[in-house]
Amino acid sequence: MMNNYKTFKKVAGVFTLSVVITGCASNSSTESSTWDTKRVLCVAAGGLAGVALDGAGNRGSDNKSKAAGALVGAGLGAIFCAPGVVLDGDQDGVEDKKDDCPYTPLGTAVNEVGCSLDDDKDGVANTIDQCPNTPAGAKVDVTGCEIITDQDGDGVLDEADQCPDTIAGTAVNAVGCDENVAIVLDGVFFEYKSFDLTADSKVLLNKIASKLIAADAQVLVAGHTDSVGGNAYNIKLSDKRAASVKDHLIAQGVSEQSISSQGFGEDNPIATNNTDEGRAKNRRVEMQIQN
Repeated sequence: MMNNYKTFKKVAGVFTLSVVITGCASNSSTESSTWDTKRVLCVAAGGLAGVALDGAGNRGSDNKSKAAGALVGAGLGAIFCAPGVVLDGDQDGVEDKKDDCPYTPLGTAVNEVGCSLDDDKDGVANTIDQCPNTPAGAKVDVTGCEIITDQDGDGVLDEADQCPDTIAGTAVNAVGCDENVAIVLDGVFFEYKSFDLTADSKVLLNKIASKLIAADAQVLVAGHTDSVGGNAYNIKLSDKRAASVKDHLIAQGVSEQSISSQGFGEDNPIATNNTDEGRAKNRRVEMQIQN
């Protein structure tokens, strides 16, 4: 009983000393009169753990040994819980409690949440990205390079395919569409009684331009109208609208030598001109692939 009492006194003394030392070491103007509760609890837990480990590892340990174990445990507890101590296990500069990627390889550049930088946002870190400027939204492989596919199996890669759902066995042209059918540019519209493209039409044509560039095809842009206004007027209007589409595609990078335009007016309707719906279908721009 007496030995246990002596042990208790020594451990208590070590605990008190550890608290005083850690309190002084971290004292500041904001902590001048009180000790942080968390620090006190950490010191206590560390001290008790030190005694317990000493007893478990050395059944015959004396009071001095237990006191030493308490001192070591209390000191470690104080260190780990001391204010200002920032834990950063992978040493990437982002403390563990904010690190979403706590096992980043040493020396890797990371973002604000501790994960490897990925400038093109393709899901592949810069350090292993072999294609660091992949277009937004592109599907990539494990090396960060775009996966080029031919989903309809027509022999024209998707990046150049204007008709990505061609029926199997269909003979296709350079842009992956039925070689016997002109491509109607659905969604390409102009301002009323004008050859100026609408804003939405320009966005659509930008996508078409990228496919034409990839296909390297010879293209005729054909303009068509309904029968309202007289044929001479419609020939002129359709010619200007076709030229407007051609010029926009050239501005987006399509080779000037690979594209031409022509207006056909009301001569080639694809629907009746006796209804609003039919006339709307006849007012169109087509793309004819010539190789």
